[in-house]
Amino acid sequence: MTKWLWFKLISVLAILAVVVGMCVLEDRIVKTSLAAVNNRCYEIEMAIERNGGIVNGEVASLVDNLEYQWFKDEAGMCYLVNHKNTEQLGVEIVRLKTYIDEEEEIEFYVSLNIIKNYVETFQHFMGAGVENIL
Repeated sequence: MTKWLWFKLISVLAILAVVVGMCVLEDRIVKTSLAAVNNRCYEIEMAIERNGGIVNGEVASLVDNLEYQWFKDEAGMCYLVNHKNTEQLGVEIVRLKTYIDEEEEIEFYVSLNIIKNYVETFQHFMGAGVENIL
């Protein structure tokens, strides 16, 4: 009987360790992805300042890199978080490209600020939490 009790205890501890490990992994993946988006947004802002506007190759290249990185990270995050929560961020990134093509600088800045706001908001409610463990 005591062997059976030890087996149950070890099994429960192993399951708990796996669940906590998955939550920590989720937290790291989400925070890393969102931090990368935030850093790329600031790179875009710096490129706009250097070049005096949104219509230049460097800004377009940075937006393309942001889009590529986000969709790559989002594909991995879909297994961890609700896709509906991250969908709007992808839409705003695509809008950035449209605003460059149409030379609409004000809308570009608005969309870039929306992306940064989403990233800040997502960092507060995504990731490991007690509700995820339970």
